[in-house]
Amino acid sequence: MSLVSTLLVWAGVIAGLGAASAALYGRYRILPAVLTGPTVCRLDEANGCQVLFRTRYAALLGVPNSAIGLIFYLLVAAGWITGRPVQLLMAGASAACAMSIYLAYVLIRDHLDCRICWTGHAANAAIWIGLALRLW
Repeated sequence: MSLVSTLLVWAGVIAGLGAASAALYGRYRILPAVLTGPTVCRLDEANGCQVLFRTRYAALLGVPNSAIGLIFYLLVAAGWITGRPVQLLMAGASAACAMSIYLAYVLIRDHLDCRICWTGHAANAAIWIGLALRLW
């Protein structure tokens, strides 16, 4: 079980860092169409799902969610490496999952498709499950 939890946490951290980096870049610059474009996300002819990174939902706490995500993933990695209490990491992961659940609800409610967003939400779930397995 320890190996599974470790793999889940590291897979979540790596995927989350990638998704958060792309989303933060997409908030201020144009992402390559291969990542998010009208043929991928089918939202906006010019920008695809990149427009999501500039909405009010992309900065729920006043700071871009992607910037908070980058900090979160780096803190989880540092906490895991340094052996911080899993309960402490679980508290942060639970907050990240709660935010992901709300944002996933918004994506579903508004019939939006954003692979970068879903990757970040899956990363948060993987980290939470990995930490829960470690606690168990």
